[in-house]
Amino acid sequence: MRRGLLIGLGILTGSLLGWALLERYHHNRVFAGVQAAGVPVGGLTLEEATAKIAAATQNTTPPLLTLKAGDKTLEVSAAELGWQPDPRATAERAFAVGRTRLSERLAALRGQVRVPLVPRVDAAALEKRLQVIADKLEYPPTDARVVFQNGQYVVIPEKAGLKLDIEHAIETYIQHPTQSVLEFFPKSLTPRLTAAMLEPVAQRANELLRPVTLVYTEPHPVGSGKVHRRTLGIAEVASLLSVQDEIKVNATALRKILAQLAARHDRLPQDARYTLSPEGELVVRPEVDGWKMNQPETLKRLEVALLRPDLSEFGLTVVPKTAQVRAADLPKAENLQLLAEATTRYAGSSHERIANVHAAARNLDGYVVPAGGVFNFNQAIGDISLENGFKEALVISEGRTVKGVGGGVCQVSTTAFRALYQAGLPILERHQHAYRVRWYDPIVGYDAAVYQPYLNLRATNNTPGPMVVRTAFTQSSLTVQLYGIPDGRKVVVSQPTILSRTPHPPPQYIVDTSLRPGQIKQVDWAVDGFRTRITRTITHPDGRVSTDQLNSNYRPWQAVYQVGPQTPAPGDEVASR
Repeated sequence: MRRGLLIGLGILTGSLLGWALLERYHHNRVFAGVQAAGVPVGGLTLEEATAKIAAATQNTTPPLLTLKAGDKTLEVSAAELGWQPDPRATAERAFAVGRTRLSERLAALRGQVRVPLVPRVDAAALEKRLQVIADKLEYPPTDARVVFQNGQYVVIPEKAGLKLDIEHAIETYIQHPTQSVLEFFPKSLTPRLTAAMLEPVAQRANELLRPVTLVYTEPHPVGSGKVHRRTLGIAEVASLLSVQDEIKVNATALRKILAQLAARHDRLPQDARYTLSPEGELVVRPEVDGWKMNQPETLKRLEVALLRPDLSEFGLTVVPKTAQVRAADLPKAENLQLLAEATTRYAGSSHERIANVHAAARNLDGYVVPAGGVFNFNQAIGDISLENGFKEALVISEGRTVKGVGGGVCQVSTTAFRALYQAGLPILERHQHAYRVRWYDPIVGYDAAVYQPYLNLRATNNTPGPMVVRTAFTQSSLTVQLYGIPDGRKVVVSQPTILSRTPHPPPQYIVDTSLRPGQIKQVDWAVDGFRTRITRTITHPDGRVSTDQLNSNYRPWQAVYQVGPQTPAPGDEVASR
């Protein structure tokens, strides 16, 4: 019996010693029998297990993941969402088997513990991809709206919007990357305007749909009292209304209709002016009074009237407009004296340029500026257009010399400017040309550019009486004379002082495929840049002396040639267009 006891004690001691040795061996190793990601890792260190799992899973096919948003689903590869195997985390989970529970260790020894592959998720890639998907699924709410259809206002119902909870989906997938379904929790977005809110608005708007007649009456005594009517139909009235959560008048559309009516029926006054009689004598052409719609006042009143369903006729505000210069205020032609005159020459100009000079000069001839009034060149010559007799000729536009309607009118504005300046009148607006123009030589810096509607020439008539402008022209010269009542002022205009001079750049050659090979056509001419100054000294009747300076700064200008294909340009680079 004693022997049996000793044998039992020996077996127990051996078992305990073996278990202790087994514990010591697996202190830094995975317990025997454990599998991870389908490969045995028992007996391996954490680093060895990690390496073995990495080798076994490097070609693992990512699982498919179903994205769900309400009743919509989308199947994607988990790799698109930043999913990838995590060999280290998988090895750590295998290493943890049996560390706290004996039953796990015994199960491992029996080969019953299989640790699944543990994935990890790239949070940045996940967020980026989910946001792209959400952008395709999300949509904003659509407000109900009132539209004009088939002669009446109707309400288009609202639609709720959809917003997905991206943050919650990201957090869920990062915590549970093994799941096969990832749900976006959709949130319905409520529209701001609903059909129930807009139905009363549409009903009120429909009450405003009636024909409205606009009445334009020529005022007495300047007009005959003639009445012009313009009826706006229902569709046109609807175009003048803006109907949403409230009803407003479309001021822009209404302003356009009023401008059309004004252009059709307004008669602007014509000032009295001097003109040549059939016998060639200077006589007074009487003024003609006119009338004009007061568009701001009419717009203000009509905006209110259109919102009154009972109103079907509206009288426009039309007011008389009297001429500023009246025949009774003009002295007899024989009493006018020459205040100043200027002459410029344009021999060699094209036929079109000469025609434009003559057209502008004819319109300027007889123009009267009342005492204290403003000489306005653009107003005096009228609209520079083909309809008004002007032709296309070379003009300076956007840094280039190009063809444009009215090329040559600056010959007239420059000549008029010199007369105004020499008469000692205050210059309110004058613009130099971009570069020195040869037609205005030999005096440099004594020109005035005009370009409707942006550039004008304006001066104040500060003489004691009205001033009349006379023009005389030939095929090569233009003279502008100013007649009025002299006040005894003496005016001296100096010769120009050249402050600086900048040489012009080399010519530019541009290939123009419309020209034949070897053909050269000059379209711009070289001229140096100049900074100039002219001084004007005025001795007033009371003996007071005043001076002012006319400064000009002209850019250097290069010659530009258009050349046909394969045309050599000596010493210069050929640019293509």
